[in-house]
Amino acid sequence: MLIRALRTAIAITLFSAAGLVQAADPIKFPEQSVKLVVVYQAGGANDIVARILAEHMSTTLGKPVMIVNKPGAAGAIGAQFVVNSPADGHTVLMGGAPLVVARALYKKPAVDFRESLATVGKAVNLNLVVVARKAFPADSFKQVIEMEKKNPGGVTMAITASTYELFYSRINTLAGTNIMKVPYPGVPSAMNDLNGNRVDLLIDTVAAQQPFLGTATKPLAVFGRQRLASMPDIPTLSELGLKGFDDQAYIGMLVPKATPQPVIQKLNSSLNAALSDPGVKKKLEDLYFTVESSTPEAFFEEMKSDSDKMLTIAEQANIEKQ
Repeated sequence: MLIRALRTAIAITLFSAAGLVQAADPIKFPEQSVKLVVVYQAGGANDIVARILAEHMSTTLGKPVMIVNKPGAAGAIGAQFVVNSPADGHTVLMGGAPLVVARALYKKPAVDFRESLATVGKAVNLNLVVVARKAFPADSFKQVIEMEKKNPGGVTMAITASTYELFYSRINTLAGTNIMKVPYPGVPSAMNDLNGNRVDLLIDTVAAQQPFLGTATKPLAVFGRQRLASMPDIPTLSELGLKGFDDQAYIGMLVPKATPQPVIQKLNSSLNAALSDPGVKKKLEDLYFTVESSTPEAFFEEMKSDSDKMLTIAEQANIEKQ
């Protein structure tokens, strides 16, 4: 009788333990290496962030996280690659601005993240700054606004990306200015003209501008809700009178729409574990990124809100869709 009771107790204990293990990890994921797709060439901001995160996530997921660069078509090639991949969590997109602005710029976006992708979580803010050529007479963006109101159209701004064109339009609207845009194929050519005094202002990432600040360019204002820890003396555009300008460029992770929620949650946990790791955080902050983790739901709401905002900005500025 005693032996039978002991056997029953042991069986119940083993069954309960098995149940706990199953409840803790109800899915077998990942079962192979994970592809982390970057929509730009190697060496850019997205690529750098992806490689830093991939190293830590490989440990927490227990499988290698491999970087796959799929540049081209303003991010559409890489995004479509992920959308067309199996919805099993083994193909993840590093996404951000191109997805957010697509509805504002294209009649038929190649990928609408609201319909084709599911968010995993936010990773970093890129931290944008408005810089001026070193010899430009204004030392703050407030002075730029004053100059513009005295001489509308007298100040020029280099535009190197479609996302920045939307930000430029929003700046003009909120500041009541008529800063003239000068399109450029990329930052290098814009920097050449900035240094040659042929254009006045430029929107760029703090990371990219860091080698030039104080020598070739000077910072006038930063994007975002608050001042940057790396540039505490430089005010935000909102502080300078552009009320409501809290726009920011960011990078996060997304997967195909039909990816199971338990898989998304596991990826989110791995991503957030990387972002909270002191070593990872220091690497990112040393490169002038601001770490900002989130839930999948919060990241989706932020992207959707910003996408709606960019659509409104484009309509108000009469930007013709391609």
